[in-house]
Amino acid sequence: MAMKICMLTSTHGPSGGRIFQKEAKSLAKEHTVTIIAPSDRDGESIIDGIHIITVKRPKSTVLHPITLFRLLRACLAQDADVYHCHEPDALLIGVFAKHLKGKRVVYDIHEHWPSEIPFDLGIRNGSLTQRALSAFVSNVEIALARRAENTFAVSESVAARFREKGLEPTILSNYSITDLDISYNSDRNGRNLMFMAGNMQSFHGVNECIEAVSQIREHYPDATLTLVGNIREDLSSRIRESGWSCFVTSAGFLPYREMYERLNEGIAGLLVFQPTYYNVSIGLPNKLFDYMLLGLPVIASDLPEIRNVVTNANCGILVDPENVTEIVNAIAYLFDNPDEARKMGENGRRAVLEQYNWSRMEADLLRAYRNLESASSPSG
Repeated sequence: MAMKICMLTSTHGPSGGRIFQKEAKSLAKEHTVTIIAPSDRDGESIIDGIHIITVKRPKSTVLHPITLFRLLRACLAQDADVYHCHEPDALLIGVFAKHLKGKRVVYDIHEHWPSEIPFDLGIRNGSLTQRALSAFVSNVEIALARRAENTFAVSESVAARFREKGLEPTILSNYSITDLDISYNSDRNGRNLMFMAGNMQSFHGVNECIEAVSQIREHYPDATLTLVGNIREDLSSRIRESGWSCFVTSAGFLPYREMYERLNEGIAGLLVFQPTYYNVSIGLPNKLFDYMLLGLPVIASDLPEIRNVVTNANCGILVDPENVTEIVNAIAYLFDNPDEARKMGENGRRAVLEQYNWSRMEADLLRAYRNLESASSPSG
């Protein structure tokens, strides 16, 4: 018997990769799915059979409690069997709705929130305030997670803190969707490097990559860099004022299919996350698997989760993301060794098709929901 699932997010948009493209579309194969998310305006729509409800988000982050109140109101208006929550504050709403309406709650852990939330608030890493807030967030998050009937985590590193407290999240990694009928470009020419991030922040390493391409052009003047994602105005101005626009192109934020088509124009993918704070250090970005799916060799940060994938697949070169010279040398190696670069790309694509693909995660997600459906009514 199909369940009514209400996916609740307080920070992501309604069409995000993990929430909409992967989890919601997978769950919609067996259940009725609604997504409630913040946006620039209130609205309702049906997209690919999924009910989308957006609540207006104030422009100032100081007014985030207003967003939470609107999410709660929309959440309580839904006749859902399960509230699938994507952040700690969304989980708070879900737990409240659970006890008010006698429903079930699932917690989907995307990030290491005890380090992510202080960073988002601009609190200096390592300060007394940051440590105190991190401890508070961790304790509250664990307490709320205990009220959920099931938990998912994006990686083993993210799950570790919960396992130390006796919880056992199911791992649902952000692997790529391989059945999108995306063309694979096996004949890559030129020296166009690709850099992708949803919203480009300093910790994504975009400045280091631009500097590296600027330097490599001294030996390879035809080298270019395409940025796929939303660019901050200050970065856009800096690109223009520094004269970088002659080799840096901004594609902006692109829908899934257009994103892949644009990435297919590249020769390699750059993924140089800076270990600015803990959540970044243990991150396993879906961008890595998108590069691999298209057969792009990667130049990637030598960080634990990323290292495990790149080493296992032999699909690229690991670098110290803070060392521009290492990034330059890695780019030069791929330019100088096109056959080896092509082999790395083929290795990465094969690894995604055989191992790092969303179909495997979908099976685990649907199985977890079947178990939830057959379980007894939620505990108080």
